[in-house]
Amino acid sequence: MIPVSESSSPTSALDAQGVRTDIYPREKIPKQPVLSFATFTHYSNSTSPSVLDAGAVRYVNRGSMAIGLSLQHAKVGNGDEVLLPAYHCISMIEPVIWRGARPVFYRINPDTSINLSDIESRLTSRTRLLLVTHYFGFPQDMVRIRNFCDAHRILLIEDCAHAFFGAINGAPIGSFGDYAIASPWKFFPISDGGLIISARRDLSGLELLTPGPWFQAKTLVNTMEHAFEYRRLAAAHLLLKAPLWFKNQALRQTKGMVPVIAPSDAGSSSNLGNGGFDAARVNNRMSMSSWLITNMASKHRIVEKRRHNYARLLAELGNLPDCRPLFASLPEGVVPQVFPLVYDVPVRAFSLLKRAGVPIIRFGEYLWEDMDSSTCPVTAELSRCVFQFPCHQELRDNELHWMITQIRSLGKR
Repeated sequence: MIPVSESSSPTSALDAQGVRTDIYPREKIPKQPVLSFATFTHYSNSTSPSVLDAGAVRYVNRGSMAIGLSLQHAKVGNGDEVLLPAYHCISMIEPVIWRGARPVFYRINPDTSINLSDIESRLTSRTRLLLVTHYFGFPQDMVRIRNFCDAHRILLIEDCAHAFFGAINGAPIGSFGDYAIASPWKFFPISDGGLIISARRDLSGLELLTPGPWFQAKTLVNTMEHAFEYRRLAAAHLLLKAPLWFKNQALRQTKGMVPVIAPSDAGSSSNLGNGGFDAARVNNRMSMSSWLITNMASKHRIVEKRRHNYARLLAELGNLPDCRPLFASLPEGVVPQVFPLVYDVPVRAFSLLKRAGVPIIRFGEYLWEDMDSSTCPVTAELSRCVFQFPCHQELRDNELHWMITQIRSLGKR
């Protein structure tokens, strides 16, 4: 793994642009959804379609593991070629390598739509499968892509890691692939979880293992501590503060570990919502607590608040002099994962925003080291210049206002 513009490892204290990432304060508002009592508030019984409506669903450990299971179920292996977007995260590539297949990277367009002409030029007799991503919740033209795969007799994975809700031509998102995968932790306040979905393949023979009690307890504690860190679930925090303090002290002394979540007045060291492909967990189920939250949380609230927050960000950040929204509008039915902004001078912006405690997500910051840097100039630009800011349903109005103020004031510093 190497960054686009530097040769340092992503495990170092440098980001892809050579900026140190170990010198910033903790993020002042939650980057990902955090559990709250409002999570289960039902605005109404109606909601947008989701990947849960797209076909048979199996709940697994992580979205990257769902990719691995899809490849395994399709018997993709040694000698096969898998078409993958040049704009990617490393955990999308690792399952292909795990299966012994060869990743072949294709170009995307500046609006993140895939370049079918480029894909067609890369087809060989060994091409088995195409993976297509709905970047940041904005759907690809899946009817055209499905027809392309049928015409060339290749399999299709519809990557819905950024797009849990929505419909395309009246069909739920995730309906078009031979397999679809999803990452519910990007939309729900949970600390693990992935989905493999299919309306075209029988998944009944997919054997999954139930994680042990330690993992079940750990994921629940992680989810709650993440909420406590951002002052949610105050009553529960008051009851659990003492035992959690003793738990963290025990971890420090017996394993030399930093606590998963530090006390409320300190920063978090949690990897909540992070983690790449792990072959040892490919067949693991989602934890019970994450399954319950995913199925009990108000879907209507998620859809409405994400769209509302995105619209507010677009209205207040859409005409800044030093950046522009990657998507200039929010089409009806689109439920965004994040709000992506394209910066003219990303190094300066990143440093100033991180020092202020603004949460920034960097999809595609690091790209697969074996991909030729000339494969897709658009990818190089997006990887370097696009920052994603949260627009999730658990942001409070004052938190959203604070983030907008910080981003707007950047040009004045």
